[in-house]
Amino acid sequence: MGEKNYFPVENSTTPYWRTELHEIDSYRSTEKLPEECDVLIIGAGLSGVSTAYHLLNDNPSPPSIVLLEAREVCSGATGRNGGHLMMVHSYIEKVKRLYGVDTARELAKFQASQVYAMKAVAQKEDLRCDAVLTRCLEVFIKQAHADQQKEVYEDELKEGLDFIDDVQYLDQKHVEMLSGVKGDKGAISTTALQLWPYKFVSGLLSKLIKRNSINVQTHTCVTSVSSHGGYSFVETSRGTIKAGKVVFATNGYTSGISPLYEQKIVPIKITCSHIGTPKESVNPPPHLSHTYGLNFDGPAVRDYLIPRPDGGVICGGGKVTYIKDTKLWFDNVDDSTLLEQARPHFESVMQENFRGWEKSGASVDHLWTGIIGYTIDGWPHCGKVPDQGNHFILAGYNGAGMPLIFLTAKGIARMIMDDVPFEESGIPRIFKTTQERLQKDVSPG
Repeated sequence: MGEKNYFPVENSTTPYWRTELHEIDSYRSTEKLPEECDVLIIGAGLSGVSTAYHLLNDNPSPPSIVLLEAREVCSGATGRNGGHLMMVHSYIEKVKRLYGVDTARELAKFQASQVYAMKAVAQKEDLRCDAVLTRCLEVFIKQAHADQQKEVYEDELKEGLDFIDDVQYLDQKHVEMLSGVKGDKGAISTTALQLWPYKFVSGLLSKLIKRNSINVQTHTCVTSVSSHGGYSFVETSRGTIKAGKVVFATNGYTSGISPLYEQKIVPIKITCSHIGTPKESVNPPPHLSHTYGLNFDGPAVRDYLIPRPDGGVICGGGKVTYIKDTKLWFDNVDDSTLLEQARPHFESVMQENFRGWEKSGASVDHLWTGIIGYTIDGWPHCGKVPDQGNHFILAGYNGAGMPLIFLTAKGIARMIMDDVPFEESGIPRIFKTTQERLQKDVSPG
């Protein structure tokens, strides 16, 4: 595995979110790299930009920050996801079973808070990223799955869990009419936020560039990071920078520059699409006001669908079409090629599953791939890198970073600025990166 290239590739596929580019997309604050800085952040996606925001926002004595990006601003996983976040109800039972109810409460409240924190900053900073507060329906097509989820929810009510007030189970009597999904046997409903992720990140970064002590350098690939004399030396394609502290906001690419995470955060290639309908369709489909998780056959066979305010639909998933061929997706950083096996699935998903869409003419107008960071226990690695006191990490979100990143970055910023321990950072305890968590490797199984 050590011979592989774990760096972002050129000529990546173009996601729908990157069809309206910001003027800072390929921005460089200065012609030459700064020689040194207080904090160097690697990665200009949601993790890196959010960390910079929390370090600089309302800070009368801000550190000097350099933000490095191998490609363009928000060209990695954030610019390729579904643009959606909510408290993930399905995590509760798993976390409660493995770690206890206090940990489940901590995670659920953290995710729920993320929805309102990102909504608030989008409004405060006037980011114009199509942020819409809505409800997400986690839909169950198979009766057995619906029954099992209903039982879990009812058990949680009996336990008196004090962190599921926002959760509602919709049973079969009315759920198909409410969801618009044909054959819907039941659904879990939670508050969600949808937005244009690229516009959130690029808009937020543009605000920082205008008013704070940040130097942004795109098209500057970090090749290695070393430490001595209490400082880190970050080598890039354009020179070396001396940094007091380094933040790895590198997700699926982390092992390329931090060997400690090799086989611990593994790059996984996934796919997503934008589905549109003809503007002059004689059979225009009904507008969908919810967002969706479509569970076709248990949680392992699931799509997510995010209806856009303009009538288009973001649809990701389709894993059943390619998952058996592991070389297509496992340990793979190549987002310059498509997973064409999924296209027929996306072409028909609306017509086959939603009432009123049968003759809509809906079709895929954008198909792309992206690289996520996968960990063996399903949780990101966050906090101080073990045995590397001036290195920090927030990476490995397993394709579910949107409900986690913004406030995780706030916690990382507190650790950097105020030297608070991880346990006081506000980041869920199961995210802490430790030597113990780094003992096991990720495998395709």
